[in-house]
Amino acid sequence: MLSLPNPNHKFKMNPPEFSSWINKEEIYIDKLTEVNIKRLHYTLNLPGNPPTLGNPVFPLALLILGEPSVRPEEIGEDGHPLRGGFMPPVPLKRRMFAGGDYEFFHPLNVGDNVNISWKITDISRKTGNSGELVFVDILRQFKVNQQVCANENRHIVYTDSKPKSGQTDETEIPGKWKETINTNSIQLFRYSALTFNGHRIHYDRTYATEFEGYPGLVVHGPLLATMLSLFAEKQSGRKLSKFSFRGNRPIFDLNGFTLTGGFTGKDSAELRVLDHQSQLSMSAETEFL
Repeated sequence: MLSLPNPNHKFKMNPPEFSSWINKEEIYIDKLTEVNIKRLHYTLNLPGNPPTLGNPVFPLALLILGEPSVRPEEIGEDGHPLRGGFMPPVPLKRRMFAGGDYEFFHPLNVGDNVNISWKITDISRKTGNSGELVFVDILRQFKVNQQVCANENRHIVYTDSKPKSGQTDETEIPGKWKETINTNSIQLFRYSALTFNGHRIHYDRTYATEFEGYPGLVVHGPLLATMLSLFAEKQSGRKLSKFSFRGNRPIFDLNGFTLTGGFTGKDSAELRVLDHQSQLSMSAETEFL
């Protein structure tokens, strides 16, 4: 049985510099297998049959590729690899996938052997009303046969603050695209497995509620972003060339949520994830081919 850390433990941010982690790099080789694409297709409950060998996958399917593999003794209390390896030893309790910026140049195909490079490009520290925050920016590049297929700029944030209450989204989004989504612990577990994401807030309800103080299991930011990207392609009938998202507050497995959006120009759209109280959870922008 997984143990719970002491929820009352207070981390102290020593003034050390994390500059030695900037420009740190790792490279992974991963295969976009037919079985994993089939599992992802069904985890997302997408219509029709999943793509087969040699056929292209949807853009953010790349999120199942190139995640670190470590031994059990190298896993931290939160389920992530221990800090101080590739990621800096930030002593703040909560880690969140705060956002991402994506450029898609060539589609990835089922069966591709993909070279995924990781590079920490920036580390910054900020203090605000919610306390101290540390941001880590990571560039991930996806290559097949030396050809760059996609870039991901991943934004990770560390904090000790509790989840903030959201605000009602009063921004008028043209187009009136709208879809209501329900998730559950099974979908969250399956997505965690596919992305090799051990973060316990997504599948360990006791850890999520008693240690990190959430009301339920947290829906993965990348899962919400994936849903938004597919929503944009379905509603527009277009393929993505760029996609960016920013998280505002978590979505939990306790209630449904809503995807909204619409065109903002001939080749662009804005998107939102709203929780069951119409509070803004995630915003996104996309450009189409």
